[in-house]
Amino acid sequence: MPESFTVAPETFVIPESVPVPGVGKMAVNAMVIRGQEPMLLDTLATVHRDIYLEEAFKIVEPEDVRWLFLSHEDRDHSGSIKQVLDMCPNARLITSFLGLGKLCEEFSIPPDRVYLMNDGDQLDIGDRVVTALRPPLFDSSATAGLWDPKTEVYFAADCFGTVHPEAHQYTDELSETEYEEGFFWMNRVNHIWFEHIREEIIGAAADRIKALDSKLIVSGHGPVERKNTALMCDRIKRISGMTPVHLPSQVEFEDMLRAPDAA
Repeated sequence: MPESFTVAPETFVIPESVPVPGVGKMAVNAMVIRGQEPMLLDTLATVHRDIYLEEAFKIVEPEDVRWLFLSHEDRDHSGSIKQVLDMCPNARLITSFLGLGKLCEEFSIPPDRVYLMNDGDQLDIGDRVVTALRPPLFDSSATAGLWDPKTEVYFAADCFGTVHPEAHQYTDELSETEYEEGFFWMNRVNHIWFEHIREEIIGAAADRIKALDSKLIVSGHGPVERKNTALMCDRIKRISGMTPVHLPSQVEFEDMLRAPDAA
C-alpha cells in the first residue's frame, strides 16, 4: 500500500493510482496540511477509502481537523468526504456554491458545516492565509486549486497530471521525454475542451499560476513537481496548439485489452 510522504514542512501527499487500460496508471493524490488549523485537501477515490482514512489519520487526529478543502466533486477526489465529515466533528467543507449544488445530488451536508470559497478568495487558517486559485485546465466547472504561501505549494486539482506505466512520487524520477508524453496525453484527454478555447486565454491562466513562483506543484493526478514549476506552466501553454487525442472505439478497446501488457 502506498504511504503518505512529506513534500514541505507540515505538508503531506497521500498517493494512490488507478489503471488506465492500454496506457498505464494515473496517479490519484490527496494532501494534508498539518498546521495550526489542520486541513485535508481532497480524499482520493471511493475505491481508496480505507487507505485514505488510514493514511490521513496517521498524520492528524480526526478531532483536530478544521478544514476539508474539496477541489471538485468528482469521485476520484471526493471519495471519502462523508466519512471525513462524520469522523471530524470540527471540520468544515470548503467548496463553491456550484460545487455544493453538485455534491447535494448525492450527499446531505449541513449548511453550517460548509464554507464557500470562489476563485481568488482567501482564508485564514491560523498560521497562514491560503487562496483558492483555479488551475489553467480542469474537468469540472466547480474546480479550485489551493495556494499555500507559507510553504509555497500549489495544489492543482486535475491540472498538470500525467499517465505512465508506473506511478512516481516526483516528476524528476522520469526522463523529460517520458514525462511529457504522459503529460500531454493526460492534459488533453482529461480537459477535452482545450481545443475550443483561444490560446491566449489558456496562456494567461497558466501564467497566473506561473507568477506564484511556487516551490512545488502537487497535481491530483501526477507526480509532484519540485524542480521547475515554471516549466510545468509553460507545458500547459503548449497544449493550446496541439490536436485532440484520438480516443479508442470499442474495436480498438478490445484490441487493447488483448495486448499482452494490458492492465
